[in-house]
Amino acid sequence: MENKIKTGFLVLFLGILLLPILQGSMPFIKSAPLNGEFTLAPHVDFTWKKWFTGTYSDSATRYANDNVSLRPDLIRLNDEIDFDLFKKIHSEWRLLGDNSCIFQDVYIYSYLGRDFNGYGYIHEKVRKMKAIQDTLQKLGKSFVFVLAPCKAFYYPEFFPADLKNAPRGVTNYEAYRKIGDSLGLNEVDLNGWFLSMKHSSKELLFPKQGFHWSEYGALLGADSFAKYMEKIRGIEMIHPEWTAIEHTTKARYNDNDIARSMNLISPLAKETFSYPEVRYVGDKSSIKPNVIFVGDSFLFQWINEGVMDNTWNNWQIWYYNSSLINKDFSLNMQHPLDGYDRMGQIKKADCIVIMVTSRNLDKLAKTFIEDTYNYFYPGK
Repeated sequence: MENKIKTGFLVLFLGILLLPILQGSMPFIKSAPLNGEFTLAPHVDFTWKKWFTGTYSDSATRYANDNVSLRPDLIRLNDEIDFDLFKKIHSEWRLLGDNSCIFQDVYIYSYLGRDFNGYGYIHEKVRKMKAIQDTLQKLGKSFVFVLAPCKAFYYPEFFPADLKNAPRGVTNYEAYRKIGDSLGLNEVDLNGWFLSMKHSSKELLFPKQGFHWSEYGALLGADSFAKYMEKIRGIEMIHPEWTAIEHTTKARYNDNDIARSMNLISPLAKETFSYPEVRYVGDKSSIKPNVIFVGDSFLFQWINEGVMDNTWNNWQIWYYNSSLINKDFSLNMQHPLDGYDRMGQIKKADCIVIMVTSRNLDKLAKTFIEDTYNYFYPGK
């Protein structure tokens, strides 16, 4: 009996060793690609020069390692074992909190105020935004500053143990909201609104497995923002509307994007997701303004859900004020803004919107505010 057990383990061990070789010569398993951002080593051609300098051996080894058969499946197995046994995450700056809630450390640091820019710095930023707002208003345009929701503000009770009771200082979010209100800035606080609905919403607003607001939450935010634009511009716009909502424990779209990037085999957490059956409602009097959004990836769900195409006419996203996304340049075809006639585009737009989550307030819109202010107020 003992010999049979030993033989069985030996056969199993040899089978595991031979499986990648068999898969490489006679593929019989189709491996799903890994998620996340990484670059596989390219194939390298042999030359005697590379051989004698030693670069061929290093490059060939990296290529072989990155392209071994069943590599994605083996990585997922390794990641799953490490997570289940040791709660180890093989993803950059991911932190495991309570209740299987995954965070990115920089968002928690923003909640704790570790990236606070100071009242003087923020006051100057808001002052310039208000000046831009006043000038654009005279030109018949609307300038709006939107504070997108933040997962760390929404789930502080699930922080990792070493950060749950960490001292908290003044945050950029609180300072921008306070100073913006005092100076009369057109400001939409979606972060505060989400917090106010945390215990009353029947639908999931922030998934524990995702970077961003849920698909449902993004639609809710889009509808609220459209109503705000209607108010300040005195127009009627097209709105997303739904009468039925599908509830499921299987995440769709980006509701588990942070979990997918961890390349696990089993689901990270059990959640009930909400997916409305959306239609866009308007009439002959409804207006689709031309808009420029300057912001971060919280805008991406509005593209995927059809909000941009159905609510706005000629829409643009100046992603971190560095690359252009519109109907011609998709998320996978971002076009650099270098040399782009930004001021010319602002003159054509009806609405200019800065929208970022709190983590990106410390570098708000990069140079957009200063560049636009200096254009309208040179030398001031």
